[in-house]
Amino acid sequence: MKNLIAALLVMMSIHSFAQTRLEVIQIGHPTLRAQAQEIQLPELAEKKMQTLIDDMVFTMKKASGVGLAAPQVNKSLRMFVMKSGFQVPLTIVVNPVMEYLEEYGKQDSTEGCLSIPGQTLKVKRYKRIRMSYFDRHGEYISEEIKGFKAIISQHEYDHLNGVLIVDLIQQMFTEMDYENYVNAPLM
Repeated sequence: MKNLIAALLVMMSIHSFAQTRLEVIQIGHPTLRAQAQEIQLPELAEKKMQTLIDDMVFTMKKASGVGLAAPQVNKSLRMFVMKSGFQVPLTIVVNPVMEYLEEYGKQDSTEGCLSIPGQTLKVKRYKRIRMSYFDRHGEYISEEIKGFKAIISQHEYDHLNGVLIVDLIQQMFTEMDYENYVNAPLM
């Protein structure tokens, strides 16, 4: 009887996993090049949108990513999720507007992308940005962001505008110098 219960629990968890995991689409898919559509705030409160947010978070974590934009899961919506560190809370970003704070300059950023597996690219990112957005509950947030969170925000924001890191490429790291970039964060 214990074995039967254990088998049922395993089957239920596998079934649950299959229902909640979203497919991350790959470079070449047209959704990745489209301008994502704004989400109407009343839609944000709907169960299907909240489930999408939960599924995106789950998918990001399962893929060992630090960010995931809705277009990467074939949803042309202006939304992304990110977690920029262990001690940093999960951030849900809906309908973001980004201002690049040029006076602080740019920095090199070595990035991976869940939609471009196996590639690590070096691009330039602004050191600081100001981003205004709604959280998953429709609460308006405006903040100045720096560091790793600013890099992730810019990467995911690009996805909402049909831009991939290959469009920003400065240098591609494959075999050459790969050792230094093997642990680049996936976004």
